[in-house]
Amino acid sequence: MLIFFSLNSIVNAVASGYKATEEDFVRWENAWDSLIPPGTYDFVPKDFHFELLFNPTFQSQLDEAGKVIDPSLEGQSVEIAGFMVPIEVRGEKVSQFLLVPEAGQCIHVPPPPLNQTLLVDTTTAPTPLRDLYQPIIVSGRLSVGSQSFDIADSGYSLVASEITTLNLGEDMIPVVPGADGDR
Repeated sequence: MLIFFSLNSIVNAVASGYKATEEDFVRWENAWDSLIPPGTYDFVPKDFHFELLFNPTFQSQLDEAGKVIDPSLEGQSVEIAGFMVPIEVRGEKVSQFLLVPEAGQCIHVPPPPLNQTLLVDTTTAPTPLRDLYQPIIVSGRLSVGSQSFDIADSGYSLVASEITTLNLGEDMIPVVPGADGDR
């Protein structure tokens, strides 16, 4: 079962000047980890060393593990924090985007693994476009199944029922919005 943070407490906290804590970041990281089926990366040795990254067999195993999604998550209501990578934009509104766990993913190669990429559908209520480095909180019902896009593939999708901007101080955003020429 996915265990995510309470969106209501975050929404109220953001409205009242909420500052994210270390516990929040740990909870959000754990939410992303919940999308990876248990045992998927058991082949990674405990004494991992940098040179292993250059081993073609190990790389192949990593690639295959990144494609493993968890069918038991189908239909679960989720709330998760991440970063918007727009797919379908009309003016200043986004009707589809990928949600990724780290800022700037998908604009760098390679994109995040399939099991760490969610397609978010906001077609019925398009959401304002956010900067790639502005964290957001998304809630909705999860569907399991891969979809391919030019920029990346997603292993999960959800129809968003709510999207909230997580207002962090500029010192906590990896790149200050607009600093990279992005709006």
